Amino acid sequence: MALVVLAIARALLTLVPAMTGWAFNLQRFLPPWAWLLWALAALALAPPIARRLVPPLARFGDWIARTPLAAGALAIAVMVGLVLLLPDQVRFVGDFLLRQGTADEALPPSTLFPQALPLDVLLHYRLPRAMADLGWADANGTARLLGAFEAACFAWLALRFARVNGLNGAPATAATTVVLFGGYLGMFTGFGKAFAEMCVIAAGIGVFGVEAVRTGRGLLPLGVCLAAGVTLHRSALAFVPAVMLAWAFWLGSHGRQGAWRRPDVLAAALVPVATLAVMIPKIVAVVRRFDAVHFAPAAVTRAGGVLPAAFAGARPYDLLSLIAMLSPLALAAPLLIVALGRAPARRREFWTLLALALPMLATMPFIHPVGGLVRDWDDFAALGVTLSLLTAWLIGEALRAAPVRAWVAAGVVLGAAMPTVQWLVHHTNVDFGLRRAEALMSEPPPRSPEERAATFDYIGQRNEGLGRFADAARAFGRAAETAPSPRILLLWGILESAAGNHAGAQQAFRRVTEKDSTQLAAWLGLAAASTRLRQYDEGRRAVERALAIDPRNQDGRSILRAIERAEAVTPER
Repeated sequence: MALVVLAIARALLTLVPAMTGWAFNLQRFLPPWAWLLWALAALALAPPIARRLVPPLARFGDWIARTPLAAGALAIAVMVGLVLLLPDQVRFVGDFLLRQGTADEALPPSTLFPQALPLDVLLHYRLPRAMADLGWADANGTARLLGAFEAACFAWLALRFARVNGLNGAPATAATTVVLFGGYLGMFTGFGKAFAEMCVIAAGIGVFGVEAVRTGRGLLPLGVCLAAGVTLHRSALAFVPAVMLAWAFWLGSHGRQGAWRRPDVLAAALVPVATLAVMIPKIVAVVRRFDAVHFAPAAVTRAGGVLPAAFAGARPYDLLSLIAMLSPLALAAPLLIVALGRAPARRREFWTLLALALPMLATMPFIHPVGGLVRDWDDFAALGVTLSLLTAWLIGEALRAAPVRAWVAAGVVLGAAMPTVQWLVHHTNVDFGLRRAEALMSEPPPRSPEERAATFDYIGQRNEGLGRFADAARAFGRAAETAPSPRILLLWGILESAAGNHAGAQQAFRRVTEKDSTQLAAWLGLAAASTRLRQYDEGRRAVERALAIDPRNQDGRSILRAIERAEAVTPER
């Protein structure tokens, strides 16, 4: 039922000129052939076709159970191929451009993102700088290579999840696919930030937590995953309840007769505890200094409180779309829980996976990213992994309990894989990506001033990087409508000048000087634009203000000499 509803929504919302369901209308911003992916997923919902797909799905599931090395090699090859062949060229998510620029230009990370924890800085600043110094790859190339490695680890964990849960046949294939394919794969296509590794950490905690609960093994890698997580990003503290619950279940079933004294068990406890002891003071300091902006922004004040702001404006639609984009079948999880009755409640694996997902899911409505939920979805990528793990477990159990319904596995596999592949394809085309970003801010539902400013700022920067100066200037002009900061106005003026629109540049530079009369670049820009428009009196006044700030400025003296030559040839009337 959920698969049918999702397929219909993806088709119908593509035809609606609005961005309310932005996770479902992606085909508006894809080449026409991408409809074939939707059609394949829709056809797999027809029982006669789905039943023909059961034998190959069952064989692959048995392959996962019996020959994990060969199945793992294939899954790794597919995932690595996807993320390498479909790199993110749109670079819309989060602070993609800022992080990449920091590494490319060797800017101090402590200045631009002082909240970054040690492993984040090592992987996404020091490693790219080392690769660039050796001449092997730039920042984006390094991020893509690292993403390919992480995609390989993720694929291995997805297959291990099916084996740990004792799945085979079509249920194993379905569960593996649900874990493998989610919008979070976009984190492995060139995004240089800790949220990419956090997806692998979340998968590791889910897999090894279930393994510890079911078999008594997996405690040491579980502890290593948590330790790595808290050195990567402060949000890894959300994994602590699931790890503690897994330990509680392990102690109840496997910790008797002195098993907790084994060296590997002691190490499994010591590694995360010691790491937490070292990192918690740093994390607390970062949270107190930087995270207020995510929980108490202007939106909370406008809405009249934390709870009203959590679901104000377009946020309910954005939250729903965010879950559907990150974990395509997660919206079916509540139906599965109802359908399975009391069975999940009797299983410790269910409670472990639920404890992994709930902390992030519960805080999700109260987080207000600076760029909005649509753009800063990287903040929630690890949540998507935890939802996929829970959904995959439910699907695996449902299919295992009803072998006569094995044909549903075909719809599950294609229903998870095809939307995710569409997202990866979309992010390889910068024109489609920019068109979608502008539609998000121009079409219903209305967006907050902060979202509009941040998104048009991004559109301006991306167009500037592509040499599309007129488009960049137009975007910065739109950003200035809601956030006329000196930086935005200055960039608007610079891009108008680069596009040859000197009147527009003059207007933008004037507004900068009205806001901040100490801006040397704005006075110089105003002088140059006025001179090109043959408004020599204004040009002279502007250059004199610039030289008052910096008497030795050579650009200002050059503009002044140009004005004098022009007046000598054609005096102003």
